Amino acid sequence: MKTSAMNDQPVSFLLCALGGEGGGVLADWLVHTARQCGHAVSGTSIPGVAQRTGATTYYVEIFPHPDAELEGRQPVFGLYAVPGALDVLVGSELLEAARQAGHGLVSPDRTTVLVSTARTLTTIEKMPLADGRVADEALLAALQSSAAELELLDMAALARQAGTVISAVMFGALAGWAVATGRLPFAREDYEATIRAGGKGAEASLRGFSLAFDRVSGARTQRQRVMALADQVVQANNAPLAAVAHLPTAVAEVAALGHARLVDYQDAAYANLYLQRLQQLVDAERAAGGTAASFAATTEAARWLALWMAFDDIVRVADLKS
Repeated sequence: MKTSAMNDQPVSFLLCALGGEGGGVLADWLVHTARQCGHAVSGTSIPGVAQRTGATTYYVEIFPHPDAELEGRQPVFGLYAVPGALDVLVGSELLEAARQAGHGLVSPDRTTVLVSTARTLTTIEKMPLADGRVADEALLAALQSSAAELELLDMAALARQAGTVISAVMFGALAGWAVATGRLPFAREDYEATIRAGGKGAEASLRGFSLAFDRVSGARTQRQRVMALADQVVQANNAPLAAVAHLPTAVAEVAALGHARLVDYQDAAYANLYLQRLQQLVDAERAAGGTAASFAATTEAARWLALWMAFDDIVRVADLKS
């Protein structure tokens, strides 16, 4: 299955986890899913330490088209993340994601960041006698300014809710993004099959996966709906301006407001009747010697005509209040 979101470049993932959170399992799940679906994939890891002087990171690249379509060709993969070439960063802890952004790996024109809002304090944050924590606001600001898209969710809370480890939640967030955007041609069932193949603890892992998958894909769908509504509002606001473009400039501004009011009051046909009547007034004033710089009488008439044609009677007031 191909989608318009795919291209001929590998999709790159940087997975950032702390010691004991199952980052290696997460990377294996992602690699296994790609291989089971017949796609070329590469995965490497850079070990960190459990005492929070650094995270363990895993880098995975997946070619978006199956091997069967490559006619014997083999894609070339990178072995580690480089600035300007990272598509997705998945982080189990807020500061670790911000640390990667500080390294330049998060690009505002490319990188989606899926990160947990939960904090696990670093050793340096614990050492001061006073409050040594890094403010969440500063970390969020760093990510918001550097990421093309930022998805925030409390992965630790979702893991506790599901009775599983955070790696399953991270996998669900990653899969939710991939399915919603179409950047990879794998279905939700493909990712879930990988977890089931693991055997022990699969049901708990699937619960965590499902919570994160639904959260990320649902949030993306909601944003798309909001953007569609915003586009409709812009188009609706621009429609009156286009409808009155043929009128003298002095009249058009008031006529645009009147047209919008009448569309809301009844419909577009009724608003066009308003413009037809208004055009008769423009023609009459022009015939009487009016110019594009004046049309004072028509401008005033445009205001009153809109009010008369959109009279707020009892039914109209009731409709507005309800």
